[in-house]
Amino acid sequence: MSGYWLQQTVNGLVLASLYVTLATAYALLQGITNRIILSFGDFATFGALTAVYVAIWALLDGAAGFAVMGLALIAALAASAGLGRLSHSLVFAPLIRSPNQAVMITSIGLSIVLQETMRLQTGARDQWLPPLIDDAMVLRQGAYPVLVGYARLGAVAVSATTVLGLVAVMRYSAAGRLWRATAQNARLAQLSGVDTAAVFRWSFIAASMLAAVSGWLIAVTYGGVSFAMGLVLGFKAMFAAIIGGFGTIGGAIAGGIFLAFVETAWSAALPLAYRDVAVFAIIIAILVLKPEGLLGVSQRRDSED
Repeated sequence: MSGYWLQQTVNGLVLASLYVTLATAYALLQGITNRIILSFGDFATFGALTAVYVAIWALLDGAAGFAVMGLALIAALAASAGLGRLSHSLVFAPLIRSPNQAVMITSIGLSIVLQETMRLQTGARDQWLPPLIDDAMVLRQGAYPVLVGYARLGAVAVSATTVLGLVAVMRYSAAGRLWRATAQNARLAQLSGVDTAAVFRWSFIAASMLAAVSGWLIAVTYGGVSFAMGLVLGFKAMFAAIIGGFGTIGGAIAGGIFLAFVETAWSAALPLAYRDVAVFAIIIAILVLKPEGLLGVSQRRDSED
């Protein structure tokens, strides 16, 4: 592999860690609610802004390197968990049995509120974070050296650990069994003694924290955060979850990786101006040829709808 394409592979892994985490957050809620919720791009932006502000405060206080990254991550997780809890209680819990259109429109309204709040708070200016760690690992030397920064390595490791931890919890823990039971048929699960309201509540909180991890990753690896980036992030998370397999955690992981490497390959070899057009065209083609997604299977969902 040439140095150029090895560098692009590294870039694709970083982007995949962002898309996978956010798509998993989307799938976690879509799988249990069977509703389209488009707010998670703005939840990620909220987490990213929190991470930037806390990182700047830590830098001014004399902290450096991985300590700053850790403090920013903890702050982003805590703030987004609180936002997820409030959003569930005040916005989504009363609508959880409403038609899909009502929930989707409400989520768009919540996104507008969050985006305008962040716009006013930032003065409509992008927020920038200086590089937290200057050192990098050399993967290849020569005329075209390939480098990967330790900050990026740390961010990818956190994202991978978070997603793998969620997969383990969903597969082997009692919480995962309750989630699957509620996702299959909430009324039957409730009749069987499952506290479905609690399952919905912690699912919202967990999804919000996953979105915070993706926002934190944007802040510490790319440095720039815009109040308006949530819309594009939210749509890409939804598309990644759809092309992987609608409403499944494994599908969200596969879709996030696929979307990231398609974007990276196009950016590396073809005109950047047409990247998003090409990506969405590929998504449409996949959905036409395989409507259930790359890893999805045709199945009937037991539901009261």
